[in-house]
Amino acid sequence: MKRVTILIATALIATTNFAQLDGAEKALKTATKGSSDSTKTWDKGGTFNVNATQVSLTNWAGGGQNSVSLQGVLGLFANYSKGKNAWDNSLDMSYGVIKTGFGAPWFKNDDRIELNSKFGRKASKNWYYAALLNFRTQFVEGYAGATEQAIGNYLSNMLAPSYTTFAIGMDYKPGKKFSMFLSPATLKVTTVLDDSLGKYDNYGVKANEGVRTEFGGYLKATFTEPKVFGNENLAFKTDLSLFTNYQENPQNIDINWNAALTAKVAKYFTVSLTTNLIYDHDIAIQTYDVVNGLRVPQTLKREDGSPYLDADGNALLKKGPKTQFKEVLAVGFAYKF
Repeated sequence: MKRVTILIATALIATTNFAQLDGAEKALKTATKGSSDSTKTWDKGGTFNVNATQVSLTNWAGGGQNSVSLQGVLGLFANYSKGKNAWDNSLDMSYGVIKTGFGAPWFKNDDRIELNSKFGRKASKNWYYAALLNFRTQFVEGYAGATEQAIGNYLSNMLAPSYTTFAIGMDYKPGKKFSMFLSPATLKVTTVLDDSLGKYDNYGVKANEGVRTEFGGYLKATFTEPKVFGNENLAFKTDLSLFTNYQENPQNIDINWNAALTAKVAKYFTVSLTTNLIYDHDIAIQTYDVVNGLRVPQTLKREDGSPYLDADGNALLKKGPKTQFKEVLAVGFAYKF
């Protein structure tokens, strides 16, 4: 945590040095555009980031391993606004890999595809009648560790799982920075469209069914601050999604919370800190023990210490819902368009 604080503080200091230059560039662009933006109905753009780290150790007394990591992040948006109608669209994709030690394989450490689309029609000053579509999945197989990757025992894949949420409700938008969408009528569809994963109960989807539908209530709140502390080179964005299933255990609320703090330290270079917190009561996560430096799955055991067995005579693994958390601190190339 200390190193994170130091790095972010360094980024804050560095960004101040570029504030005057960026201000002059923006003033020139504004003068060039004139007043043509007054009739603009579409606001489109995006960002592309490439982050990389490399560590090489030779005769290093303190120990450690050589490592290389790469990450790519692409964010696109296209927002429409005219009269009483507003239509916001975004696509966020990221993928990262890491290689630790000589001869070790590449291992995935980031993988995300998320599409959001929200259409609203103004009902009053700050309220809109709205419909929302959200879709989430990943690109390729995901493994719990290097051992599992070596034997091909993966936990996820494209569309396994995927989450599609369609909701109708009201959207509260008091300004450009904040919005809160509330829906009492939401359909959530979870898929596990992979034969290897689909033959077991996974991600709340029963074995050999492939699809699970839920009906419930949904809330999605977003907040964006493009000038943190008035600094044009420091931006913050966060979004929180909550879902409850009316038909089954409505007290168990699914949570998905993302946050990103980005500091621009040069024209094409940034320091970013992103976090993602997930809790889904339907996702059973394996519990492990560490034995001689290796992760060993825990099994369900009787009072006498003997394991419970399934129909095939295999020991039942100990799994259950847990809070998931991911943090990524990155320095790299960034391009905004």
